[in-house]
Amino acid sequence: MIMGIVDTAIVGRCDELELAAVSLGNAVAFGILAFGSGFSLALEPLISQAVGAKDPQRAWGWWQIGVRVAVLSGLALSGIAIGVVMITPALGVETATAERAMTYLLARTPSTILYLVYLAARSVLQSYGRTRSLLVAALVANVVNVVTDMILVLGDRGLAAMGLPEIGFEGLGALGAGLTTSLSTMVMVAWMWRDLMRFRPTTPHVTPLQARRADRRTLLTMGWPIGVQTAAEFLIFSTVGVLAARFGDAAVGAHQIALHVSTLTFMAAIGLGGAVSARVGHAIGRGAPQEVGRAGLAAGAIGMCLSTVAAVVFATVPMALVSVFAPDKPAVLAIASELMLVAAAFQLVDGLQVVMAGALRGAGDIQWPFRLTLVSYWLLGFPSALLFAYTLDLGVNGLWYGLTIGLAAAAGSLTWRFVVVSRRAQLRVE
Repeated sequence: MIMGIVDTAIVGRCDELELAAVSLGNAVAFGILAFGSGFSLALEPLISQAVGAKDPQRAWGWWQIGVRVAVLSGLALSGIAIGVVMITPALGVETATAERAMTYLLARTPSTILYLVYLAARSVLQSYGRTRSLLVAALVANVVNVVTDMILVLGDRGLAAMGLPEIGFEGLGALGAGLTTSLSTMVMVAWMWRDLMRFRPTTPHVTPLQARRADRRTLLTMGWPIGVQTAAEFLIFSTVGVLAARFGDAAVGAHQIALHVSTLTFMAAIGLGGAVSARVGHAIGRGAPQEVGRAGLAAGAIGMCLSTVAAVVFATVPMALVSVFAPDKPAVLAIASELMLVAAAFQLVDGLQVVMAGALRGAGDIQWPFRLTLVSYWLLGFPSALLFAYTLDLGVNGLWYGLTIGLAAAAGSLTWRFVVVSRRAQLRVE
């Protein structure tokens, strides 16, 4: 996620067209990519329960199936993302912005495929408690991202900022950001690959063809509701990003800046969601359902603490946070600082809902979270966003008020569902 933040910060040194193009491209890419991530996230309960049951061959078999699905879905989703951007002028987005966004998305297509492979690998490593290599891989990739962004996006200005001689290169703007994202993601996957291979069984079990087909059906059956559930959240932010573009380049740039800052703290909740998914899966795999509720409550408590700290920071120093991205664009900063105040409110519920979603995923509870998030985001949050933004004429701020309502509904309903699931698990044992 820091890669996207750095891209926005550096492209913010270009003109508003380049910033708007990257903002629009990211809004569409992340929303559609979220659906593909569902197939990789479905591996979490399957692999962690196999690890809990001390069946490494089964766990590796799930990884092999997952990486094939990741590659195929990544190719398809990249094409869909480009197609969506092509039709955004019909929604009021300027043609020049849409064309530049398509160029950006074409350049970052390899990143989409590699990111889904990375998610599948993450499911293996976190199930075995080997998350350090993921962290190191991300740190190395971000160093590569900063350096190549400065060169490919800004050209001679970036070289001069790093104390290097100029070479007469003007920079590629949004195109450079897309190329940099693909290169950095490739570095990230390559770095953690060696650690992943440690869990490859020396004598892998040969699964019959019929069983492999059944496993693929299981992964797809579990993956599409998780994908829709994840996409329901990301797509509402993406849709709001597209709608924000109707209020002008300054509004869409401000939306993307505020979203990047708030999403950075959201990554802490994503980490907790992955951790609690693994813990719950382990407990179920080894036949210890009494530990399910304990794991969920611990993760929820930590998540609320982190969200509270983030909310306080957002509310007290909003301008200091957003000015990092576009220091010479006062119109963008004025809108973005207002959005940070709204983001402070939804931090408290956003972290909780993703942690509870992870806990339910580890328990293999797929259908209920799928239904609850669809209702929360699209039957409550999105209509509220339209009401505040257009009927009440609150602009991009109104869009964010609606997002907050949807997140609050998701957090409450998913917490309720986890309490039900954990109690049922204990009752079955008793």
